[in-house]
Amino acid sequence: MKTPFIIYCRAVGFYAILTLLMMARPETYLISMMYVLMYGWFACVIFSLMYFMLSKVPVDFVIKLLLLFISVIVAVAFAYYMIGVLAVGNEIWQPEFFIFPFAAIIAGWISVCLSREKIRSSCYATE
Repeated sequence: MKTPFIIYCRAVGFYAILTLLMMARPETYLISMMYVLMYGWFACVIFSLMYFMLSKVPVDFVIKLLLLFISVIVAVAFAYYMIGVLAVGNEIWQPEFFIFPFAAIIAGWISVCLSREKIRSSCYATE
């Protein structure tokens, strides 16, 4: 139950580290971190739902990992879409903001990889 939340929290930390290069424009970095904290919950909910659906399906570890990677992309895309709908509209399509969804996906993938043993153990039946 807590694995998706741990993956999300770790991904937020990695996102903060990956986007540190944007500190050359501190206001952009701070806005992106604010959006992650405010709208990242959409991604957390979507990813958690997909994680729990996949935990019920008896598939091989590699397939489950691949599906979780795809889940990260879907979750980040939905959160980015919700930023556009609820907050800033077309302002998120400025070139300076294009790096942020890609950084979020990379951060999510890293976090999923760090939880691979927990994910692997969910692939096998327990008695």
